[in-house]
Amino acid sequence: MIPSFPASSSAPVRTAGLVPAGAGAGAALIEVALAAASGEDLAPVSLTLDYAAPLAAGEAVTLEAAIERTTRTLVFAHGRVLRADGALAVTGSAVFRRLADSGKA
Repeated sequence: MIPSFPASSSAPVRTAGLVPAGAGAGAALIEVALAAASGEDLAPVSLTLDYAAPLAAGEAVTLEAAIERTTRTLVFAHGRVLRADGALAVTGSAVFRRLADSGKA
């Protein structure tokens, strides 16, 4: 059974992918998903991860991420990586700073 996705102010972005080789593959997948849901011209401020099930290189996964809320300068997002059998592998949340509003590149 796939756990429900947290409430969001935006529809989740969903995509399929394959797990890359190497340590930190789950972290790489969730960070990409969170950034894709949050938009462009952003810099990461915080990334929090929780691991639930192991991932193997080359394994098919589904990535989901959505914006939880936004402020003038920050975007708060949450997401998850699901294994092909529906098992939760990684959950994460991130805060991104809007570069256009902060005056920093």
